[in-house]
Amino acid sequence: MTKDMQKIEKLLIFFECAEKLKTTMRYKSNKEILHESSAAHSWKLSIMVLATYRELGPELDLEKAMKLAIVHDLAEAITDDIDYFLIADGKVSKEQKRNLEDEAMKEIRRMLSGETGSEIYNLWNDYDNGNSAEAKFVKALDRIEALTHLLSIGNEAYERPELIVNYADSAVADFPALMPMLKTIKDRFKLEFEKGGIAWKQEYE
Repeated sequence: MTKDMQKIEKLLIFFECAEKLKTTMRYKSNKEILHESSAAHSWKLSIMVLATYRELGPELDLEKAMKLAIVHDLAEAITDDIDYFLIADGKVSKEQKRNLEDEAMKEIRRMLSGETGSEIYNLWNDYDNGNSAEAKFVKALDRIEALTHLLSIGNEAYERPELIVNYADSAVADFPALMPMLKTIKDRFKLEFEKGGIAWKQEYE
């Protein structure tokens, strides 16, 4: 088998792994109306990264930010989604989640040639640790994407409102240029809470 054919074989194995994101469902520990695939989430996040960069113009490397958005949840093709609700309830620790995803990304790294596998792993590691400005930007938008998903469904999805509204706060604090966007989203949540008869608390502001 030629070297190119070996690379093609590795790529096909990687593509089969990535395919699983299409059927890896998010929010499985909560109401079914919340469910979406990890692939759908990653696609929307990538669109948000591109559009937000173009419209608001943060001083970033757009190519790197787009790559981070594409690979940020790739580990879930192996680990499944470990959602925020599981962590908030103490069923899975942040350290356990990190370790499981790190092992998954190392497995994915081995599927590809050295340079490609290392790039994908290093991008994921940068995102997960929030090392670069691009990683902070994408992580903040990742949290904001989850909020826009919940807004699109409406107040019938707000089974645990105390875990929803402040979900993006810490990530956006690391990238303050997105504070006005988060404030606008919270204003919309406040209206949805009022429609659903859900108390709006001061700490949500």
